[in-house]
Amino acid sequence: MKKSKGFSYIEVILALALFAIAMLAIIPTLSQAGRNIVFAEDVYASHLQAQRIMLTVRDALIIGADPEQAVSQHIADGFEFSVWVFGQIAQEFHTLDVPAADASVVGINMDMANRASTIVVVVWGDDEQVAGRAIGMAY
Repeated sequence: MKKSKGFSYIEVILALALFAIAMLAIIPTLSQAGRNIVFAEDVYASHLQAQRIMLTVRDALIIGADPEQAVSQHIADGFEFSVWVFGQIAQEFHTLDVPAADASVVGINMDMANRASTIVVVVWGDDEQVAGRAIGMAY
């Protein structure tokens, strides 16, 4: 009997076949992970943009400027957004006519007697669904 010093062709082919079957099971998982990463990046960018807009509106309210004028620079960023200011200064403006925008504040009194102003910013996605949001206060 001769001693074997390596793998036979049959063993190599079987090992490669098992590896290919295992990879077929892993590929859909990797593909879904890639889609999830893209979605997470979009959500993060939307929330970050909402935060920027909210801070711009807050700063405008603090110095007594028109918040709608202050956010005009953000319109060029390509995001569609809605802003509501409740409290001391009641104001509402949108860059997109989204029916859900007006429905989302039904029943809320925009002219609440309060020294502070609450700022709500919603960034809308391509499908007119909420993509990002931020809430802040200006005293």
